[in-house]
Amino acid sequence: MWNKPLLVMFVLILAGCAGTSQNTMDKGAPQESSTVGIAEPDMAAVIDALNNDKPSVAEELLRGIAQRNPQSALPWVNLGLISFRRGELDRAQQSAERVLELQSQSAVADYLLGLIAHKKSDVPLALKHYLAALGKDQNHAHTHYNLALLYDTYFQDIEKAVHHYRRYLQLIVDEDKATLAWLGELESQLNSAEVSE
Repeated sequence: MWNKPLLVMFVLILAGCAGTSQNTMDKGAPQESSTVGIAEPDMAAVIDALNNDKPSVAEELLRGIAQRNPQSALPWVNLGLISFRRGELDRAQQSAERVLELQSQSAVADYLLGLIAHKKSDVPLALKHYLAALGKDQNHAHTHYNLALLYDTYFQDIEKAVHHYRRYLQLIVDEDKATLAWLGELESQLNSAEVSE
C-alpha cells in the first residue's frame, strides 16, 4: 500500500504540472517549472494510475514522458519518488541526480536525496540535502518535517526541532494531530529547560 504523504506529493507534483492552479495546491508541495511540451492527458493518466495503486503503470507512462521530453525534470522527480517508495534507493538517487542536472534549483530533488540518505542512516548527508532543499524552497512542508525529525532524534536539538515542526504545521493543509501533540511535548521540555536555567 502506498504511503499517503508520498502519494499526496506525487499527485501534487503531477497536478501542478498538469495545469492545476497554485491556489488549490498544498503550500508545501514542490513546484516543477520544466513542463514545456508535456501534455495534460499524459499527466492525467499518470495521476490516475497512482490513484488506482498502479505504480508500475505510472512508471511506464513517466518513462515515456521522459523519452519524449528529454529536457523536463518532471518525469524524473516522480520516477525517483516511485523508486524510493519501492525501496530502490540507487534508482531513486539516479533519478534525483538527473533532476538536478536538468533543473539545479529543484528543491524536491534535494528533498528526495535527503530521504535517501536518511534511509541509509547517513545523517550528515541527509541534513545537507534537507538544508539545500530549504535553501531553494522555504515553504516545502515535508522538508521541514524531516529536518525536525533529524534535529529531534539524532541531534537532540529541541529548539531547532520545535522550529521545523511548527513550520511544517503552518504549511500543511490537513491537521496533523500526532505532530501537533508531539510539538506540545517538545515545547514543554523546552520551557522546563529554560525555567531551570
